[in-house]
Amino acid sequence: MQVAKYLETKQPIIYRTFVRSLQNKHLSHAYLISGNPGTPLLDVAKFLAKSILCDNPEPLACNNCITCLRIDDNNYPDFIVLDGSKKNIKKEEVDNIETQFEKTAFEAKGIMIYILHLVENMSVEAINSILKFLEEPESEIYAFLTTNNENNVLPTIISRCQLLRLKLVDRKEVINDAISLNVPKEDAELLSYFYNDGELIYDVLDSKDEKNDYEDAKKAFVDFLEALNKEDKREAIYYAQSSIIPLVKTKESARFFLDMLVEGFEDILNIQQGKSPMLESYGTILQGLASSLTRVDECLIEILKDRNLINLNVNTSLLMDHLVFNIIKE
Repeated sequence: MQVAKYLETKQPIIYRTFVRSLQNKHLSHAYLISGNPGTPLLDVAKFLAKSILCDNPEPLACNNCITCLRIDDNNYPDFIVLDGSKKNIKKEEVDNIETQFEKTAFEAKGIMIYILHLVENMSVEAINSILKFLEEPESEIYAFLTTNNENNVLPTIISRCQLLRLKLVDRKEVINDAISLNVPKEDAELLSYFYNDGELIYDVLDSKDEKNDYEDAKKAFVDFLEALNKEDKREAIYYAQSSIIPLVKTKESARFFLDMLVEGFEDILNIQQGKSPMLESYGTILQGLASSLTRVDECLIEILKDRNLINLNVNTSLLMDHLVFNIIKE
């Protein structure tokens, strides 16, 4: 993803603010980058942090110097990232940063940077530990924190950071940007729900692991819409269960699938209310379902409830089985 271009064209306030601070050497010791799910929080945090260390900023990170390349290769010891999107950030991990940063920097620049991605996914003990670290900042230590929900971040953390808010890009603009990069329209429409940037959508389809999860979920989504169109509910339940459960094997594919269902059922509701669907590529089948389904709002609530269970230690196959039955039943 070309983060510099994204910031300059889609987030100009953040771009100008950070460039001015960097050039005037008036950087904050801590930044909290806030944005809705789908915004490239971690990419932006890494890029802004990298800009502080870059050998040849132009005006932000050049992405070509030795320092930038080492950071990209995770080979810069004074640059640490804890990713709360993978698992909860624990106190021990925060303590390790504090211990390492109490020592002299490894690199000659003498600057140390840490990123905590999705601070709402930190344990209570980790939050208390980072609060102490933020209270007494060293001059050459910088923190970049990110969140999808400011309301879930302690006011005491927010008060110690400069807040940078990523604004949502219009979804149709995101779709058009992705299509201009030769992303198929149906993929651009589906993935625009997950990623608020056309280039990010392109990157997902270029990544083998993410693409596999997405393709499995997409196939399950289409099969499920076809199952909903069947008149015999028993046949529909069998068809959905035999097709979907083998496809949605991982938590990531399950997240994709459930979010696609949210998209689909929101569009069905839109059609029933006389509005145009966002998923134009699936317009025909969604129009048909809008005419035949009567419990769309109840089904949407059920999907959202099950979506929230994915992060818990639940059996994905049983969860899908439960969902299919509850949606297709009369």
